[in-house]
Amino acid sequence: MSFEDGARDGPVPPARLAVIAGQVEGLLSEETWRLSDGELEALIEGVCRLVGRVAAARGRLLVEAQDRGFALRQGAVDTAAWLRGRLALASREARRQVALARDVHEVCRATGAALAAGEITVEHAVVICEAMRSLPTGVTPEQRSEAEQALLAFARSFDPYQLVKLAARQREALTTVDTSPGGDDPHADSHTGEHNNPGSGRTGNAGAGNADGDGDRADTNNREKPSPDPADIRRLTLTDTPAGTTLLSGELDAEGAALLRTALDSLAAPRPAVDGTPDSRSPARRRADALIDLISRALGVAALPESGGVRPHLTVTIPWSTLLAAGTIPATTSWGLPLPRAALARLSCDAEISRILLDPAGVPLDVGRSTRTVPAHLRRALAIRDQGCVFPGCDRPPSWCEAHHAIHWRDGGPTTLHNLLLLCPTHHRQVHHDGWDIVFTADHHPALVPPHRIDPLRRPRRNPYSQPPLHQRATA
Repeated sequence: MSFEDGARDGPVPPARLAVIAGQVEGLLSEETWRLSDGELEALIEGVCRLVGRVAAARGRLLVEAQDRGFALRQGAVDTAAWLRGRLALASREARRQVALARDVHEVCRATGAALAAGEITVEHAVVICEAMRSLPTGVTPEQRSEAEQALLAFARSFDPYQLVKLAARQREALTTVDTSPGGDDPHADSHTGEHNNPGSGRTGNAGAGNADGDGDRADTNNREKPSPDPADIRRLTLTDTPAGTTLLSGELDAEGAALLRTALDSLAAPRPAVDGTPDSRSPARRRADALIDLISRALGVAALPESGGVRPHLTVTIPWSTLLAAGTIPATTSWGLPLPRAALARLSCDAEISRILLDPAGVPLDVGRSTRTVPAHLRRALAIRDQGCVFPGCDRPPSWCEAHHAIHWRDGGPTTLHNLLLLCPTHHRQVHHDGWDIVFTADHHPALVPPHRIDPLRRPRRNPYSQPPLHQRATA
């Protein structure tokens, strides 16, 4: 029944809304403590399913508004813009609502019917519509219908996150040309990526048939077209923000995502403290730390190709007064973002420093020789003495560590063995930011003094992993 029919046969649309609003008002004023468990269960499930039905009704209205050019007459660019201005929606949400309305009305009618019946959620419908749009171009209408029905069946048992994975597997099953690297069919000829179509003696898309019976020519044309590379979808965008941070967004194919997850998996594992205190970092923070850890290691071992004749490295421009903690001009990275002072202190513990004198116009007058704050021979000595990160409970080896000045060199601390220690990047940040102090014991090994909030007595701690057992030291 259309809205026009409803206007003749029943209440006009505003009256219908008044009836619905009255029912919702009744739910809001209900004394829920009087409900039995069965009534409570039924109401919760019913209201949740009602959300999908309301979204389906909203979709019909949005499609009608689009078809009659309603938004343009209201002075808006399109329906999404009108929604955003009228309801103060986020742009992304307004576009999502309009796209879903059009999809379930034109492309995924079965999904629209299930949404209107309250059988699936809005999130399920969005996943199914996106999956149907991503199906290979060669699938038949019957295959599309079967695929949609299969996803609807899955949606009744799986959450949207799992449904995304099932949809991806379904798409792969419907792809008769294997576009994955090295995905040649061992039973096919030498044309990379072309698999035999099930139920057909032809390769590529020839299984669709040719009305003129010219199968050989169609097969040849298909072979001349290169197979799409799944890696073409890869993208990574870095956007600087006014807060001095950078937003990362992107997309990876299945192979690239698997490689990234494999590389980050062990590095992103929770790291309990030596006393068993659980790692307080969120999973998202651990993954971000793992990515930085991975990048630091790649740069540290010079595994990346040269750029401009030098190995890739982090470059920070620091006014001399700022380096000595007396200036107000911030240090900046080579990408133009200011660097916090705490990060600057940590990075300059073990760095290669070049002196460049500038004239008032910023033109270099003199470039001095680059020198490392911790030279190679001291690094070797630190590796032998500390055996790795000296933070209590850490098992990171020397090659993963950075040299830290117990008394920073800009504060007069010498770059000598009795003022240096090895810390992994995570614990190096913790020492700089959380108030840990460093002392050297009678045997000239470093120990860490925790802040008062961790140990009110501030008793020095040593890492047992970085010290050889007593019987080895006795026989050394």
